[in-house]
Amino acid sequence: MKKQPRHRGNPGTKQKYWYKDIITAFDIETTRITEIEQSVMYIWQWAFGPDMVVIGRTWDEFLDFVHKLVDNMSDTEKLMIFTHNLSYEFTYLKGIYEFKSSDIFALDSRKVLRCEMLGKLEFRCSYLQTNMSLAEFTEKMGAKHSKLSGEDFDYSKRRFPWTPMTEDELAYCVHDVIGLVEAMQIQMAHDGDNLYSVCMTSTGYVRRDAKKAMRKVYHGWLTRQLPSWHLYEMCREAFRGGNTHANRFYADQTVEWVRSADKSSAYPDVLVNHLYPSGEFYEIGEIPEKRFRELLRHNRAIIARVQFKGIRLRRYDWGCPYLSKDKSRYIWHGRFDNGRILEAKALECTITDVDFKIIESEYEWESVRFIDVAYTFYGRLPDAFRDLINEYYRRKTELKGVEGRELDYLRSKSKLNSLYGMTAQDPCKVPIVFENNMLEFDTAANLAELLAKDNRRRQLPCYQVGVWVTCWARWELELGIREVYDQGGTFIYTDTDSIKYCGDVSFDEYNKRCIERSTESGAYAKDPKGVYHYMGVFEEEKPARKFRTLGAKKYCYEDEDGHIHLTVAGVNKKSGAKELEE
Repeated sequence: MKKQPRHRGNPGTKQKYWYKDIITAFDIETTRITEIEQSVMYIWQWAFGPDMVVIGRTWDEFLDFVHKLVDNMSDTEKLMIFTHNLSYEFTYLKGIYEFKSSDIFALDSRKVLRCEMLGKLEFRCSYLQTNMSLAEFTEKMGAKHSKLSGEDFDYSKRRFPWTPMTEDELAYCVHDVIGLVEAMQIQMAHDGDNLYSVCMTSTGYVRRDAKKAMRKVYHGWLTRQLPSWHLYEMCREAFRGGNTHANRFYADQTVEWVRSADKSSAYPDVLVNHLYPSGEFYEIGEIPEKRFRELLRHNRAIIARVQFKGIRLRRYDWGCPYLSKDKSRYIWHGRFDNGRILEAKALECTITDVDFKIIESEYEWESVRFIDVAYTFYGRLPDAFRDLINEYYRRKTELKGVEGRELDYLRSKSKLNSLYGMTAQDPCKVPIVFENNMLEFDTAANLAELLAKDNRRRQLPCYQVGVWVTCWARWELELGIREVYDQGGTFIYTDTDSIKYCGDVSFDEYNKRCIERSTESGAYAKDPKGVYHYMGVFEEEKPARKFRTLGAKKYCYEDEDGHIHLTVAGVNKKSGAKELEE
């Protein structure tokens, strides 16, 4: 790998360092002592390239090795060590080494992205870098030493530093670090990266490409949109994720022959095919309803704090109420459906013009007050940015199933899926500090200063784009749910980009409109079989023989072949389904 000097500490200092030209990986195995609710490390393994692994059984051995390693490094050298799920290893490392807050970079109190020991050993989290389990990462990268089966290793067996280990058990431990080294080598070679340029997070790769694309865009387009503190606060209040909900009339019931329609690349679709705030927001405060509706008629991008009185669903049988209890304030005498609002005497929320149109289609009310409003003009995202999205989609579609191009397909798919996360990243993310041996949010951080700092350095579309991305995705999903109701179908469940329903429902008219706009914007591609695919269309899946949901992110179904599938937040799909079958 090509050596490149890097500054250590603040930019502008004269002190520089070099990374040792080798990829290394570190891992530990632990045993949980249930009687005292405590875990102990019984083996650590450290791979230096794919051909050498150092193994130790105690932390004293680790510290002895670390000091010898550092003593043989020059003042300008550093060693990078990849660790899959560094957050876990960090809970042990902080017990044997006194970290300073400046040694640690964490995404939140439970996600350590990087930490440094002795000023020379830089641990990085490869799990956050890849957003894949170790088994998945090594397999998809085609590593020679992929992760071995955990079932064969038997995690239930108690092991301690003095416990003899078999060759098979040692092979399991060694494969973890050698496989990680090999997978990182393959990934970095594919992306043309070295230890200086490799991204620290999975979204870092798409951010890098997006910044390059945005250099082609007139800088004034971006500077006009930099949010004020007031607008940022409203955007944070208005931000919501995908619409995920179960029909309250069918929750906890087994429903037969449930069909499913999934949107193709839902978030990339709305990024390419919808309009977004494209100028400075005019903050106009409280306005009458007549003025608000004038802004709607003139197709302005609006964000507003709104008070509803006497609000209720228009249709009692509507199975996916839009208003969220969590995103509403000052709710008075409300009736709820698993976190959604059926009716309320009064409530306040912050919404966009897109949200308002959905709310008005589902609810009726006695009065509404627009207490704080800001608006701007709508426009397309820059062509260079949209072309990048289309390129990711084209490569993903053209390379799917092509022998020898599996890695190209995987990387394009990963980047396409990371686009939304990049747009929705909070520009005022509170720093994490390490104090009293704990990672905590910096309560003294000045958010207004963080926003001003981000505005000065901003190279990507502003935060309001992320707010509107999920708005438009919920809008398109709402249109799909309406198709189900309008055609006499039965809505059962929805999750961000999919709808599960019963009945004979056709999405042909909806898809026709999607194909027209995606064709116009270049949001389509041809697969290796010569079939064209378009962003945003509903693609129907095989029906489930039986389906049951207990609420959002909690459902299972039996397919036509009798196999059970399970989706529960935090539960592995394969192992969960296997246990449910048993």
